[in-house]
Amino acid sequence: MSRFWHVRSARTATLLTSSLVLLGVSITALVVCLIRLTSGAWPTWLAGALDDIKNIAWSDSRVLGSAVGVSILGLLLLVAALSPGNRKTTLLDWDSLDSREEWVIENRGLARLARHEAQRTDGVHDASPVLRGKRMHISISTPVHEASSISKSVQRNVQTALESIPLVQNFSVETHTNSRGGQ
Repeated sequence: MSRFWHVRSARTATLLTSSLVLLGVSITALVVCLIRLTSGAWPTWLAGALDDIKNIAWSDSRVLGSAVGVSILGLLLLVAALSPGNRKTTLLDWDSLDSREEWVIENRGLARLARHEAQRTDGVHDASPVLRGKRMHISISTPVHEASSISKSVQRNVQTALESIPLVQNFSVETHTNSRGGQ
């Protein structure tokens, strides 16, 4: 099965930035080359820089360090652009091999469900779930001083809600309680 909808997100910002920088450099080089071909001389704004480049001692440690730094930056940008991002969806266990169907649910939807189940628990003022990999971290805000039972209830309610959905992978639920004080 192709798993089309369950792909990882691309690093579009890095790809866009890198491609715009390369496009700018290539357009500038094209303009410089066209000026050189038509007039027979380098543009005046570039002639001084070319003279400076001719006078650089390539064995200078500053030049070598700059070249290594730019190379490392380029490699980091390339790796960041090509490596996939986090998954935005979770597969459901409703796939049918015969009809080549695939069912997914967005991770944002799972987080909303967890938030709803946590806020539905008695004593919870607010909840903020974060889904990372196979773990769901839920930060709970409550006015109750002794919040261990509330934390356990939230964990149990969210885990039950997630288990009621036929997910391919199981999530572990962890809670962190922030007691805001109360009467």
